[in-house]
Amino acid sequence: MPRLDETIAELNDEMIALRRQIHHHPELALQEYGTAAAVAGRLRDVGIEVREGVGGTGVVGLVKGKRRGKCIALRADMDALPIQEATRLPFASTVPGVMHACGHDCHVAMLWAAGAALQRERDRLRGTVKLIFQPAEEAVSGAPMMIADGVLDDPPVDAAVAVHVWKDPVGTLSLRYGEHLAAADGFEIAVRGKGGHGAMPNAAADPVLGAAGVILALQQIVSRRVDPVRPGVLSVCQVNGGSAFNIIPDEVMLRGTVRTFGGDTQDLMEAEVTRIARDAAKAYGCSAKVKYTRSCPALIHDEALTRLVEAACRETTSATAVTLEADPCMGAEDFAFFAQRVPATQVAVGVGTPGAPEPLFHNARFLVDERGLAVGAEALAQVAWRFLGGAD
Repeated sequence: MPRLDETIAELNDEMIALRRQIHHHPELALQEYGTAAAVAGRLRDVGIEVREGVGGTGVVGLVKGKRRGKCIALRADMDALPIQEATRLPFASTVPGVMHACGHDCHVAMLWAAGAALQRERDRLRGTVKLIFQPAEEAVSGAPMMIADGVLDDPPVDAAVAVHVWKDPVGTLSLRYGEHLAAADGFEIAVRGKGGHGAMPNAAADPVLGAAGVILALQQIVSRRVDPVRPGVLSVCQVNGGSAFNIIPDEVMLRGTVRTFGGDTQDLMEAEVTRIARDAAKAYGCSAKVKYTRSCPALIHDEALTRLVEAACRETTSATAVTLEADPCMGAEDFAFFAQRVPATQVAVGVGTPGAPEPLFHNARFLVDERGLAVGAEALAQVAWRFLGGAD
């Protein structure tokens, strides 16, 4: 086994610098031109073959072993979020209203360091490590775009592994077998009534009241229609309507999200959202037009690959603990599109510090402890080494 921990330690300063560079200049989904250029340049600097423009702004690096063998893909996402940063870090975002608030800058830096470490050991590798730097994860479109552009081909990928920073203490790596992240569906419900004067509601069909009835009725789907042993979430997150305090509008728009682990539960949720919205609106003299969209599938981890990844994580010398998550998370991740095509699993990398505020994802004050990056980078490199098998 190569001393990957020592190599990652040597690369640590460059890894942190890359993370801060990307954090300083964040870019939204499908606009990651500067990020992609920085990644491609850093890969070439360490001798890694680069393919650019994959799936739009995606970048792929190829670490080719001396001997022929399997191919493993390691994936990091690159896009930022439409949030105004409030951390006051010296390398805080210079782009108004845009911030890396979900750790994608960390993911890119960890993957670069893992790739650079493996490149030094390429003469002892069997097969290929495909480094995938993916755009537009937050838009749930980057993974399918890269897949459509052939990222899993030439050479064909046998398995895929991703990392995501998490609120666990620095040094912690965590995994989960089976269901990990939920499928994310979205809905829009236009509750249509008849507008009028707020002082004369008897002459109107109030869509505000109708929308309130729809919101309350929708909450009965999970509590009364979904099997209690199957996870399900329904949240109405936007309510828009009206133009003045004394005018009953013609229409109120509701938007929200549904989370399940697919299958019959997902089918049931879609059917019930449509049925209940229409029936509840009708009870208030209104109508409801429903648009339901399935945007991201559930991320289900492959058991055999997760077992291998767990063993590799336990060989990660910089890790202080490797834990198995007891429960799934109802968040979503478009890495699930890779998992539909090849065996896949995702590792959570602890970047929290005991006693400090938790890193609140998608938050203007999102912070990470950068000491965790070396742990994640070494874990990625160890996973690739164990999957491919080193040559003596």
